[in-house]
Amino acid sequence: MSAVAQAPRQASRGRAGDSVPVLAYRNVVKRFSGGPVVLNGISMEVRRNEVVCLIGPSGSGKSTLLRCTNGLELIDVGEVVFDGKALPRDWNGMRRMRRRMGMVFQNFELFPHKTALGNIAIGPMAVLGTSRETAEAQAQALLAKVGLADKAASYPFQLSGGQQQRVAIARALAMEPEVMLFDEPTSALDPETIGEVLNVMKQLAEEGMTMVVVTHEMTFAQRVADWVVVMDRGAIIEQGPPQQIFQAPTVERTRSFLSHLGWSG
Repeated sequence: MSAVAQAPRQASRGRAGDSVPVLAYRNVVKRFSGGPVVLNGISMEVRRNEVVCLIGPSGSGKSTLLRCTNGLELIDVGEVVFDGKALPRDWNGMRRMRRRMGMVFQNFELFPHKTALGNIAIGPMAVLGTSRETAEAQAQALLAKVGLADKAASYPFQLSGGQQQRVAIARALAMEPEVMLFDEPTSALDPETIGEVLNVMKQLAEEGMTMVVVTHEMTFAQRVADWVVVMDRGAIIEQGPPQQIFQAPTVERTRSFLSHLGWSG
């Protein structure tokens, strides 16, 4: 791995990002039992109020990195530092830390037997001890935030894929996370509904939410990200501001990947 590809940036990007990272990955290695190394020495930073997009071919370790961030997987080597402290290396410790991070999955993961309002309110009630009245009022406000104020009583099967994903975003926001993690949030959507979800994410970015986004939506990454990380075969091959990555990539594998997507800048 080249020093250029792994070197941390020296200046915070634009929005009001702190110079101290809220997330720092230091030589992170992850292996699955009996299989190859999935993450091979990942080092990168995410600063407060920044949007960092992870791009690269399928199978390059992007989603695994997110799952290691919020403790759905435990790393084997290295450390992930969150708000100045290394994340625990045990399941119970990570369960506590997970409350401070919101995670949005590819396939929504909504409770089918609960309404949109119920899906959003259940987390604060069950985990934070919020009263039903307060949790439901917050849920209604979050539904309005994601453009679904009129869908509070709808069940997931009554919603489009884009609407379900926006409910999933509202559900994550209900826990008042410090960081939002998005794992290819538009990959299961049809083209007509992708824009609905990306617009909500763009709004969150403009409001200063710290976000780490695994995405194949290159236009979103170019326009919204503050920092873009390119991964391939479990390693970071290049990282930098979107202008550099999309207009003047320094690594041939990055150029090849973007060309394969038909990206012309």
